[in-house]
Amino acid sequence: MTLTKRVAHNFILQIIGRILAMILGLFVISLMMRYLGPRNYGYYSTAFAFLQVFGIIADFGLYLITLQYLGGIDLLNKTEREKKVRYIMGNIFTLRFFSALFFYGGAFALCWVFPYPKIIKLGVGILSGSLFFCTLIQVLSAFYQKTLRTEKIFVAEVLGKIITLVLMVLFVKYNFSFYSILSVFVLGHLANFLWLFFAARRWIFLKFRFDFSFWREILKKSWPVGLAIIFNVFYFKADTLILSFYQSPEHVGFYGGCYRILEVLITIPPLFLGLVLPRLTKAWKDKDMAHLKILIQKSFDFLVMISLPIVFATLILGEKIMILIGGQEFSLAGKILKVVIIACGILFVAELFKHMMVAIGKQRRILPFYLITAILSLLGYFIFIPKYSYWGAAWMTVFSELLMFIFAFYLVWKTTKILPNLKFFAKSLGASLIMFLSIFFLNNLNLFLLVLIGIIIYFTFLYIFKGIDKQTVKDIVKLN
Repeated sequence: MTLTKRVAHNFILQIIGRILAMILGLFVISLMMRYLGPRNYGYYSTAFAFLQVFGIIADFGLYLITLQYLGGIDLLNKTEREKKVRYIMGNIFTLRFFSALFFYGGAFALCWVFPYPKIIKLGVGILSGSLFFCTLIQVLSAFYQKTLRTEKIFVAEVLGKIITLVLMVLFVKYNFSFYSILSVFVLGHLANFLWLFFAARRWIFLKFRFDFSFWREILKKSWPVGLAIIFNVFYFKADTLILSFYQSPEHVGFYGGCYRILEVLITIPPLFLGLVLPRLTKAWKDKDMAHLKILIQKSFDFLVMISLPIVFATLILGEKIMILIGGQEFSLAGKILKVVIIACGILFVAELFKHMMVAIGKQRRILPFYLITAILSLLGYFIFIPKYSYWGAAWMTVFSELLMFIFAFYLVWKTTKILPNLKFFAKSLGASLIMFLSIFFLNNLNLFLLVLIGIIIYFTFLYIFKGIDKQTVKDIVKLN
């Protein structure tokens, strides 16, 4: 199999795996929201958001740096390459393992300082186990992505979701406690990690490695990305935490419910860009600007093709989606989702330019812009959330993502002088608008039927507008 076909094959597997995982994950979320109700789901959302802050800090950009290190060993012979992979993965795995223990343990200790009810504090303690395994999964996923063995990620993720869903069904059926419901996520991510860990032993035997000089080298490279991610978390997750300070658990539950949909969707771009990043990096290092431009254009077109119909469909179907997932109690969350989905669409495309900053080694240059966005977002949250509750949080999220997109886009253009062509964007926008109008007038139909009709209309008109054909599909997935 050629490299191009292997990349396409692995990406298709990842998309299939992501779709299956999303479907299973939505079943889990649905059961949980319906069982807990807005108030208890608000407690869960607060605990999860609190932990995510520490989880993102614990990552400190090491996922992207791992991909960079693994992308730089292609020129070595097989023996040297395998030795180098064991060395890199062993040290990064060890660093992530102990940093995760430190940060998640610190999060659990620190949460007792906050004036949260006991149910949230104990929830933080339980969910810290789930995010700990997520951190280790991320390390192994970088290895599988670089070596184009993403079927392992596919199997592990689906296995973890199936275990999570089965346990959730049983725990809900037998009326288990709030804390037991949270423990389901720990067990599901543990299964995911164990599968990836033992499957990796076929190629690398992971063990703790303590090369502190290499750790310093890693942290020296990762700190700009890590600091950017830390600033990012202030405008991405601070909204839920600030909302929990000023508003009731029910309000947090409504906002957390629609935000959970956002978090499911935004896992798609990193899957695609994780495959593209090593090739973007190589093209930049080789000064192959023509190939770099092609890679950026194909990535831009693909992300636009996915994001625009999702945004326009959700603007019509928001309430139906949230009622289906959470029940009638969460119908209000559907209105909030219509705002949050705009931020999601912006983020889809913005991720390309954020990854590009890593590929061209300009992570440090974006730090001031992350800081500006974080400061403005925090000010906005503290101004608008007390007065407008979840509406203030949602619209400030849109503002934050748009501002960060503008900054990242500008920096990439200034460095590379490459601008994506907007022809495909215009055609995708036209097809999305026609789809939007169609499902608007058919809104009384069943949600699943509306989604099917929307997909058919979108791709039909994208084809009519000559935005997509067989060759376009090949070009979009052809990354080399």
